[in-house]
Amino acid sequence: MSKDESAKVLISIEKSVVLEVDINETRNSYREVSGRGSILYFVIADLSGIDPMYQNSLQYVKKLFNEAIAASKKAETHEERIKILLDAVTKNLYTNICRGLFEAHKLIYSFMICTSI
Repeated sequence: MSKDESAKVLISIEKSVVLEVDINETRNSYREVSGRGSILYFVIADLSGIDPMYQNSLQYVKKLFNEAIAASKKAETHEERIKILLDAVTKNLYTNICRGLFEAHKLIYSFMICTSI
């Protein structure tokens, strides 16, 4: 009986190792998108140096990031999906943050994004 249980546990461990490798590969394939989100967050956080009223929380930026991912269209290939996500995240964060900026600061914000990316 314990040999059967031991064999089941070993099989379960082997399956979980394979699954862990697969999950890590999938997660790493989206690292570029998360990197873009990180860059944009720090640009948005730096806006408070231009004017103290430009303060956005990490929670708000994460909400915009997740909305962009949810609203983006699907793709046939993984590479296309990454490109779509990069564009969607960048556009959504740019558009929503620009709504709260003075006209004179929008160009600076655009420049900050371009130089950071």
